Amino acid sequence: MASNEHKNLNDINRHNPKGFEAATNNTVLGKNIGTSATGTDGSLVWQGKALMGITTYKMQGYLTGATNYTYGEDIADTKSPFEMALDYGTATISAGSITPSDVFRCGQGQIIPEAATVSSISGWVTSNGGYVVTVALCKVTPAAGVTTALVPVAIDEIAVTGASNNNKLVRFSDTTMTLDPASVAAGDIIFPMIKEATAGSTIYMNLTVTTTAF
Repeated sequence: MASNEHKNLNDINRHNPKGFEAATNNTVLGKNIGTSATGTDGSLVWQGKALMGITTYKMQGYLTGATNYTYGEDIADTKSPFEMALDYGTATISAGSITPSDVFRCGQGQIIPEAATVSSISGWVTSNGGYVVTVALCKVTPAAGVTTALVPVAIDEIAVTGASNNNKLVRFSDTTMTLDPASVAAGDIIFPMIKEATAGSTIYMNLTVTTTAF
C-alpha cells in the first residue's frame, strides 16, 4: 500500500472536506435526500447544528366513524382540538381538497419548522366496533396570499381493525411511509385524517409523529 494514501497522511497534510472553507460556523457535513429509489444520490450539504436531530409531534382525537375521511374541527369550535368531525367528502385523499382556512385552523394541524423527513408514526386506536379503521397522516403546502383549495398529500395510511371495545387498545406503528422519501418543507402543515370501513363506531386515536431534520 502506498504511504501517501489519504488515510496515511499526518493531520497537517489532510485536506478539509468539500465546501469546508465556504461553510458557515456551527454546521456539520451531511447528505441531502436526493431523488433516487435507492436513496443514495443525495449531495453533500453543510447544515446548521440547530436543525439536526429529531422532532416529535403529538396528535390525538375522537370521532364517530365515517366511510369518508374526517379531520379535526376548526379551533373556533368548542370541541377543538380533539373532535374529528369535519367530512372530507371522499375516502381517497388525492380526490378531495381543503380550503386554506380549514386546514390552517384544524385543531390537530402542526406546522413544520424546518425541512425534514417523516421517519416514524406510532400510536394507539380504540374503537367500539370491529371494523377496519384507517389513520392517515397528511401534509399540505400553503402559499401566502393564495385562496385556492389545497389537495392534501398522504404521507402514510395505516389500517387497523377495531377491537369492539374502547378499553381494548390496538397498536399501530410504521417507519415505511407511503411517500418515498416522506419529505416535508418548512411551513408545511401536517395533520391526521381517519376513516372507517363501516360507519358508526366511536373511535379514539392517539399518535406521535417523528421527523428527522436534514
